[in-house]
Amino acid sequence: MHVTLYDIECLQKAKDLVDADLMRHYTIPEITRHAGISATKLKSGFRQLFGMGLYQYHKEQRLIKAADLLENSHKTLKEISYSLGYKHTCNFITAFKKRYGKPPGQWKNSSL
Repeated sequence: MHVTLYDIECLQKAKDLVDADLMRHYTIPEITRHAGISATKLKSGFRQLFGMGLYQYHKEQRLIKAADLLENSHKTLKEISYSLGYKHTCNFITAFKKRYGKPPGQWKNSSL
C-alpha cells in the first residue's frame, strides 16, 4: 500500500494519541476519527511506517515506560501496572517477563 504525505501526518497523529495516554486502550474507530484516516490505512500504514502493528506498538511503549518506572521511581508493581492500564498485576508481570526475560521485581532489584 502506498503511503502519502497526508497519510504519514495522520499516522503520526494516531501514534501521538497513543503515546499521550498509555493507560488508555483506544479502539480503532476512536483512533481513525482522531487521526482522520480509514481503518485499513491506519492498520497497514502504521505497520509500514513504524514497523509494528498499533496494538503491538501500544504494548511495547507501555513496557518501555514500565521499565523506566521500575528503575526511576519508588512505585510498587501494582501502582506501575495500574498506571499503564493493566487491570491485573499478574498480566503485567507476564507481559514484562516475556519482553525483558525476567519479572519486573527482579528488574527493579537489579537496577538498584
